[in-house]
Amino acid sequence: MLCLVISLSLFFSTSLAIQAAQSDDNASISQLEQYLANSTYSDFQKRMVLNTAQEAIKDGISAEDTISIIKTSIGNEVDPYNVKKFLNAAISAKNNGIAEKPIINKIKEGLAKNVDERLIINAINKKSENMKIARDLLSENEIQNGESEEMIEALAESMTNGVSENVLSQILKISAEQGKSWQEVEEITQELANIGLKATELGIESDKIEAIFNQAIESNVNLEDACLNIQDLMVAAIAAQVSTSTGKRDSVTGESGSSSAPTLSPTSSGSNLPGSGPSAPSGETGTSPISSGESSKTDSESGSSPLN
Repeated sequence: MLCLVISLSLFFSTSLAIQAAQSDDNASISQLEQYLANSTYSDFQKRMVLNTAQEAIKDGISAEDTISIIKTSIGNEVDPYNVKKFLNAAISAKNNGIAEKPIINKIKEGLAKNVDERLIINAINKKSENMKIARDLLSENEIQNGESEEMIEALAESMTNGVSENVLSQILKISAEQGKSWQEVEEITQELANIGLKATELGIESDKIEAIFNQAIESNVNLEDACLNIQDLMVAAIAAQVSTSTGKRDSVTGESGSSSAPTLSPTSSGSNLPGSGPSAPSGETGTSPISSGESSKTDSESGSSPLN
């Protein structure tokens, strides 16, 4: 008899919880319908966005995030087809076994700063792809003392900041073999990302940066020595680039001049190895209106990247 009472109690508790969840979802859908009714979207577009929102909530995307994205998108006059792409990116991340929250946060960040919607889509698609790559790399290399979602997001961010898949793969392989903790791996990848960003800002091409990373890591089992070697090679490349640029300018003007080479952060002293590369175009410097606090839709016209 007691077992029967307990079973009935559990049954009714579960039923009430399900009813409460359904009630919350229904309230959210009603709220979305109201926002869409007040928008300038066509009837077809309203239904399309609402259906996608319902799918997102059903798949586990929070109603709060879903409503926030749609409400802000309507306020920013975002094309409804791009609103659908925003939600689809979050749904895809959820269904592919990677955390959807970083994607949602990136969408919200872009909308809050009124970044061009097309650039937001490019950024979240790139972030999703990087997160998938990071997940696969971690599945091949066991790193100690790390939370899966945290590691995936951090490695994806490193790739966004210029650390290539091949370089990350080598770092994780060496780290796994040496039993390094996640904290050590994170510090190394962040350091490489910072060096890469500074080098890009100083005009070193991305291909040259990747080649330097690969050369240093392949020749050093010790990752700290690899970072030191990378720093030296970057300084040498920048010095060679400044020397080349000065020589070209002097040949045109017929004047001689001296120039001091810009440097990276004073991690180490550099050696004079050859290397050169033209200035990086706008959009490859690692700067971003979202990360710097600027907001303008004209970023898409200037070529600068709105999201990292």
